[in-house]
Amino acid sequence: MAAQSKAASSAQSKAAASSAVVSGGLFAGYVAIQLSTLLLASAAQQRDVQTRHVDSTAVTLSELVKLLISLVGIAATERVMLRGLLRAVRQSLLTPSLLRVALPALLYTVQNNVIYSSLARVDAVTFQITYQLKLAASVLASRLLLGKPVSVVLVLTLLPAVSAGPGFFSFLGVVLVQLSLRAEDEAALGGGAEDEQDEQAELLDEVAKGERRRSRAIGICGVLAACGCSGLAGAAMEALLKEERSSLPRRNLQVSAVSLLLATAHMLSSDAQRLWRGGTRCEGLSLSSTPTRFPLLEQQGSGGGVPWLGLLQGYSPLTYAMVCFDSTGGLLVSLLLKHASNSLKNFASPLGIILNCLIARYYSADPASRKPPPRQFLLGTALVLLALGTYSVA
Repeated sequence: MAAQSKAASSAQSKAAASSAVVSGGLFAGYVAIQLSTLLLASAAQQRDVQTRHVDSTAVTLSELVKLLISLVGIAATERVMLRGLLRAVRQSLLTPSLLRVALPALLYTVQNNVIYSSLARVDAVTFQITYQLKLAASVLASRLLLGKPVSVVLVLTLLPAVSAGPGFFSFLGVVLVQLSLRAEDEAALGGGAEDEQDEQAELLDEVAKGERRRSRAIGICGVLAACGCSGLAGAAMEALLKEERSSLPRRNLQVSAVSLLLATAHMLSSDAQRLWRGGTRCEGLSLSSTPTRFPLLEQQGSGGGVPWLGLLQGYSPLTYAMVCFDSTGGLLVSLLLKHASNSLKNFASPLGIILNCLIARYYSADPASRKPPPRQFLLGTALVLLALGTYSVA
């Protein structure tokens, strides 16, 4: 009897260790995806774009890639050919359980579109700082939707003003990291920046300032809405994935199919005129303005410029790469939700921000930028790592 109990305990410890290894590997992979996305976004912002891509098409294309990857996953895991794959698709999509994935699919679609819209209205520092509130949203959603017991440490996450919990550590750490970089930029600009701001203040009238304030307020509200969508969608997906009534590739197929329909409907309703009218590309070519040669998506026009029509107008290799990383990151999130938790995957974002800052600092083409990070940056990094460690033992 004692031998059986010892064997059972040993098996449980091995299973726990294996689960920890899987969760750690998935978390590391998701951090890498977050880092790659940030690096690509930084590279894209530094390039001149003559024709910008339509944001809603990027969301739609990302969901399409997720759908295709899910089909490949079903074919690989169930070892079926075309006929068996069609049967699996029919069983997955023509079922009442599809309605259960409609909520997370809708939330993910709204979140992606709101993020694109908010990034056009607020600066990157404000966005990154505010978006860390999604950790508090995920803890609250896990408590409400999953009934998870929340420790005192995690409850304090929801009270940033007095919190010593991991959510506040992460939030404060990102604040310090981002503000240290902003302080360096302002110091590098010196007095010239003040003169430039004075000149801009003289040129801008009160109406323009009011419009900017309203736009910024809308952007902040959008980021807060994205935080709420992230927490609710993550908790809902975690509940679906851990039920084990359906395989992970089939769940991903259901979510991506519904999300693709919603994203397509939003794209056609909000950007139909721009999709048909297209933009005008200048004569000079660059990496970010290289056109995509699809005859069915183009129309020759008169004059020196060429009006580009269709879904892929303004796309560049950087844009395609960001869409691919967004797709693979979304599928990796489903693995994290199944084998770990919704709260853990939210720590990937601040870690990605820190790694991105370090890479930009030490591998910059400008030798003047290669210098040790300030104390504020190191303190922020330590707080984020402390938050991750606190969550791991909570």
